[in-house]
Amino acid sequence: MRAEIVLNGMVMRLLSSTVVCLTMLVILSGQAFATPTVSDTDSDWSDAELEAEFDEEFDLEPASFPDPLEPVNRVTLGFNRGVDRWLLRPISNVYRFVVPQPARQSVIRFVTNLNSPVVFTNDMLQREWYDAGMTVGRFGINSTVGVLGLFDPADAWWGLEGHVSDFGQTLALEGVPSGAYIVMPLLGPTTVRDGFGDIVDVLFSPLTFLVGPVDQIMLTSIYGTGSGLALWDAHADEIDMLEESSVDFYAALRNAYYQTRTSAIWDRRSDHSAITAVAMEYMPRWSAEPELRASAE
Repeated sequence: MRAEIVLNGMVMRLLSSTVVCLTMLVILSGQAFATPTVSDTDSDWSDAELEAEFDEEFDLEPASFPDPLEPVNRVTLGFNRGVDRWLLRPISNVYRFVVPQPARQSVIRFVTNLNSPVVFTNDMLQREWYDAGMTVGRFGINSTVGVLGLFDPADAWWGLEGHVSDFGQTLALEGVPSGAYIVMPLLGPTTVRDGFGDIVDVLFSPLTFLVGPVDQIMLTSIYGTGSGLALWDAHADEIDMLEESSVDFYAALRNAYYQTRTSAIWDRRSDHSAITAVAMEYMPRWSAEPELRASAE
């Protein structure tokens, strides 16, 4: 009987010890897998945010005009480069060799002066009254004292600097989107908006009535406000260097044209930035282009 009581006591102590051990094990396990503290959660979340922000910045592409016609544009660019290498560049080299530099500059000034009515019209449409006055003053002085624009005494003697103002810029200032980026055969890069603007400018230019519309387009592109052959002729060396240093010459040239054109539109027109910022609030999303946003910032 006594032995049975001792045995029962030992069993009870063993069970008690087992329960205590299990309880301690559960407590320790709960502490090991406890919910992270607020600082741990904040740290993990911050890392995730930084990683997402890095990925987003890494994936961003340089701002540029929309280019849905890229396959066709690449073919046209190759054609233009071939024509430039085998035809235009040799003609340009002969022209530079035969005609001295002062005479070439006089031709450029003459054509630029004849284009003054186009510049004045766009100055007025853009409500750039100071620029319009400058254009009238330059045209009057250079057409008389400057011998029909062969010389530029307005700038040299009176400090009236010239500027470029075309209908494509006028449309841009009114919030018209650029449309697709296009590489025109022979004329080079442009956009739907600027291409339409060039046509309007040609119709208003006195050169159209002197040499005809086709020759006017070529002369304007080479010597005047055009953005096609003017880039190839005046910046031939820079374009060659860009081609040699870029992995994708087409993309590099497109981005360079975007930066040049955006600068030509907005650099002289800081007063339009506030107007553009307000207008963007009422524009459709497809018209809020990078160039408009950049000007409003």
